[in-house]
Amino acid sequence: MRETIRHWPLVLLALFTWVMSGCDSESRKALPVPSPSSAVPITTHLPSSQPSDLTQGEIVAKVGTASITREQLTDRLLAQNGKQTLRELMLAEAVAQEANELGLQVTPEELDQELLVMRQGYDSEEQFYEAMHDQLGMSRDDVQAEARYRLLTEKLSIRDIIVTDAELDQYIADHKELTTIRYYYDLAQIVVEDEATARELLTQLEGGAAFGALAERYSLDEFTADTGGELGWVEDRDPFTDPEVLKNASEMEVGDITGPIETGNGYVIVALNGRRQEQPRGMEEIRTSARREIALGKAKPMRELEQSLLEKYGAEVLDASLR
Repeated sequence: MRETIRHWPLVLLALFTWVMSGCDSESRKALPVPSPSSAVPITTHLPSSQPSDLTQGEIVAKVGTASITREQLTDRLLAQNGKQTLRELMLAEAVAQEANELGLQVTPEELDQELLVMRQGYDSEEQFYEAMHDQLGMSRDDVQAEARYRLLTEKLSIRDIIVTDAELDQYIADHKELTTIRYYYDLAQIVVEDEATARELLTQLEGGAAFGALAERYSLDEFTADTGGELGWVEDRDPFTDPEVLKNASEMEVGDITGPIETGNGYVIVALNGRRQEQPRGMEEIRTSARREIALGKAKPMRELEQSLLEKYGAEVLDASLR
């Protein structure tokens, strides 16, 4: 699977929102979860009123004879994450105001294209959103809002940057993967320490032993052993997969099992469960994407942009404990 962008811990922030809103449904909707460089919404509004003392004293959990109140939970969340969360909310407001002032927006077509790029390496759109939910706790709306916010901040950062045709041509020439077919392999693996063990397991597999059962019992790779060795779909240029494994996968037929493959992590037995390919995008789309990447490389660091926006719009933390 693709590596995802940095995210604020959404589960924790959702809990923070629930605590601060007194679990009121309308208030929960009012406090989204932005992040400074890869955030979620571009319009945010804090709850219009503070929780009442009665709400703050509400018991939210019990442990034996002890009780934990909403106020205790709120205080802990504020102490641990309040400053960062508040800064991110302020940044989301500053970005939204700057975009409105400049007349910048993310079109539905731009958002669709960004989501299409994010989904590369997944079997389907549904699988992509399921992975985002399972791995990051993000709903479909969260993913789309984050992508929209990221595109908007990028537009702000590169709006005055010029990219020449010569730079575009050179970039595309240097990144041949943009214009070539991309191959993906659905792999499973068993990783063991020595070649003798690997050959013994291959003998068992030839005799009809189940690949997943052997992976769960013998594989040293803690990330895949519990799921029967399943790596999932891997691109042929995946930097996190050993090149020898990818080379062997490219020469296998679906259903084949091969090994042992010597890697830096031990000896690997690989099963190829599926194979597919994706055609490159059209040249106009490639040049648009390349122009964006070149411009981002020239842009000032995102942290500088964020700070300049906070200063421009007079962002001020009024609560001394959150400064």
